[in-house]
Amino acid sequence: MVETLNWDHTMVDVTNLDDAIKYFNSKGLAFTPGGNHEYWGTKNALDYYGLNYIELLTVANNEKAKAFPYQNNSAIHNAVEDYFDGIQRITTIAIRTTNIEETHRRLIELGLDVGDITEGKRIDPEGKLIQWKIFYINDELANHLPAPFFIQWSQDDDKRREDLKKQGLIKFHPAGDLFVKQAIFNVTDPEEAAKQWSALLQAEVVREGDKFTINIGNKQLIFTTGVENRLFKLIFHGAKQPEKLQLGQIRFDLLDKK
Repeated sequence: MVETLNWDHTMVDVTNLDDAIKYFNSKGLAFTPGGNHEYWGTKNALDYYGLNYIELLTVANNEKAKAFPYQNNSAIHNAVEDYFDGIQRITTIAIRTTNIEETHRRLIELGLDVGDITEGKRIDPEGKLIQWKIFYINDELANHLPAPFFIQWSQDDDKRREDLKKQGLIKFHPAGDLFVKQAIFNVTDPEEAAKQWSALLQAEVVREGDKFTINIGNKQLIFTTGVENRLFKLIFHGAKQPEKLQLGQIRFDLLDKK
């Protein structure tokens, strides 16, 4: 089966989960606690915009969080380091694939140091077992830009959407009919970064001046010049009124575009 790729979710590192939930929800978002990752010693909160969601991640168990290795866990390991360094920022995005074995094989053929496919699971606050397959890229990209990671859920998209609606996780946002539209990467070499992501996602790069865009579904990854070498900001559409949210280095721009 040919792989189909979509932007699944965005990882956001926070130092205090309750405070982050309180701040973002006061601005019209709708984060709810997601549960604990026992192996990593982490916990999260989630806010869904259809199947695309944002994950706020923090440390729940210092001893466990310090113990697991970087190899095969790169994005989570980076988030744990941010926690102990007191940094709040966007880490990277997860890419949903319909054929994780094919995606894994293709990236190995690109010459990347790709971690093993592993089984993931957590128990949500209602006691429901959530399962997935996942793998990480152990390489950083150009200028130390964190790589995306890849996930395949145990349910197909239609079933997951139905279940998430039944659970009340896909829901109305007080700030409006929100959806994440764009990820803005500020990087010292946007052309090279876009080229690398293009290979990972098998997607064309569109250049407009010094801005390089990759379309993924109905969303865009935009690479522009900056010194952060990070996913710098998320752009939301559908807000009742425009607003800029910031917590630490985390930036969300809510726009009233449809």
